Amino acid sequence: MSEECEFCEIVDRDDPDVREIYRDESVVAFFPTEPAALGHVLIVPRRHVPDIWSLEPDEAADLSRAALLLADAIREAVTPEGLSVIQSNGDTATQTVPHLHIHLVPRWKDDAIGPIWPVGTDFSEVSKEAAMLDVRDAAERLRSFTELPIAPEDRRKHLDYIQAVVTRQSAASSSAKGWLLPIVTATFGFAITQHTWPLAALGMVAVVLFAYLDANYLRSEKRFRRLYDTVARSTRRVPLFTLDPVDADEILANDAPAMSKWKKAVHTYLPKWSIWASWSIAPFYIALLLLGVGVLIASAS
Repeated sequence: MSEECEFCEIVDRDDPDVREIYRDESVVAFFPTEPAALGHVLIVPRRHVPDIWSLEPDEAADLSRAALLLADAIREAVTPEGLSVIQSNGDTATQTVPHLHIHLVPRWKDDAIGPIWPVGTDFSEVSKEAAMLDVRDAAERLRSFTELPIAPEDRRKHLDYIQAVVTRQSAASSSAKGWLLPIVTATFGFAITQHTWPLAALGMVAVVLFAYLDANYLRSEKRFRRLYDTVARSTRRVPLFTLDPVDADEILANDAPAMSKWKKAVHTYLPKWSIWASWSIAPFYIALLLLGVGVLIASAS
């Protein structure tokens, strides 16, 4: 117990006036003296923890479990229209008791609390991007210090999962080519025999669409291969068993220019030139397009 901590007194059962509603081996929950709304609950760790920066991971897990349980209890007991979960640290953030606590506040439309966020801010895009990159870099550094080493068996399982995805992407690429050939054969063949050039054009459109589909399969396969290499070589830490190739992407430097919405869209939906020029895309689809041009000319004459 910390001296002169009113929440420690509640934890130690030294406050006869407390309205305690829940207690387990890790946390205590009670109604505040002046609730912001009927059903307002405070949750505190039993150990004296001044703020979130002093909280241990297992204590955070215990608080989270208690918050979920009590949120359900509040919903069942007072049927609010919403719920605010508030946790403040430091005087500037309006923490009035130096013992970490979580507020669960049931909310109703037009209640006495009102909005808890500013209506708007005027931060520049540059400042927002810079802050995001600073926090992201700090998170990466801290994660490398706090995470436990990955067991070899877990690493092998992770690699097996990624390899299975790579295999499926490769199979999907082969299937796309297999689906396209009958379509091209039918449209080009009918266009020549019937002298119907629109069918030849339709076949060429199919070639372009399947080329785009196949290029995206290849792009996805390459990204998963990069994730595989990252996990295998431990070049940087990624979440265990992640199947999100974004986790293997390089972290941008703080001074890297922000990507415009247009560039983000192109980056998201259009494979890079190196993908289009790869041996599994360019030779196959260019040959079909050239064939389509010949069929188009022949069927139009």
